Amino acid sequence: MLLVAAGCAWGKPGKERMGDDAWHAGRWTEAVADYAAAGSSPTLLAKLADASLQAGDLTGSAKAWVQLATDAPQRAGEAAAGLARVADAAAEGGNQAALAAAVVGLRQVAPGWPLGRLAARLGVPVGLQPFEAGEIIPALLAASPPREQVDPMVLALARADRSLGACPLAVPMLDGVLRRSTDTVLRDSVSAVAATCELSLGLAALDGGHLGEAELWLNRATGRAPDTPIGRRAMVGFGTARLREGDSVTARSAWEAVATSPAPADTITQLALQHLQQLAPVMAGDSGILTPGRP
Repeated sequence: MLLVAAGCAWGKPGKERMGDDAWHAGRWTEAVADYAAAGSSPTLLAKLADASLQAGDLTGSAKAWVQLATDAPQRAGEAAAGLARVADAAAEGGNQAALAAAVVGLRQVAPGWPLGRLAARLGVPVGLQPFEAGEIIPALLAASPPREQVDPMVLALARADRSLGACPLAVPMLDGVLRRSTDTVLRDSVSAVAATCELSLGLAALDGGHLGEAELWLNRATGRAPDTPIGRRAMVGFGTARLREGDSVTARSAWEAVATSPAPADTITQLALQHLQQLAPVMAGDSGILTPGRP
């Protein structure tokens, strides 16, 4: 019984004391392990976050600071200050992932925290998850980053919106970049993302029976990315829209353009050929309007 009691006494409180000893001795990795094993009270989370920062685990530190603010809202100011320290350390070390995590944390913990200086140091964030980009990039843009960073940031935000199914938000932003930028490489990337969004919007409108809207988006995708899989797929969908409106001549022309394209034959070629085969009886005078199963 005495051994059991001693073991219990040396449990979580003992681990915290061990962590404190390791922290004072500068053994940061040991301190992190001890604090993590001691529990998850606000006090321990603050110690864990600070030890992680000292140990160089910047992402772990950011996570612990955010958890502290979540569990103890009255300590949100302390957590925000800790996240700012993480962001500074990440910027100094060129750790983009940790810097992004700290900025996301600051947006969550202290929405009014000024991000102008961090925006300049972060530059154009890379490797973010779409929801992270949606959190970070608007804040960075609002902080007036250097002019040369604005359009790449807008492109990154548009890519995130596309991944999240928010193409109606992405396309106007991308059109704005195309009006402003003369950077050929950037413009090519922007056009590709815009065409992908327009294809998605066009096919969705076609599935919903909104033929005029579908033609608009699919026409834009075809014109923006001709002779690419995106443009060719849009042309197939455009032919379907025209056929559903009773214009079999234009439909056939669109599908023939895809089927005879110099691009290597692929599933899009096969889809165009299938539509042409199904259309042949109608063009020969068969009654009724054909509606292909796939747009």
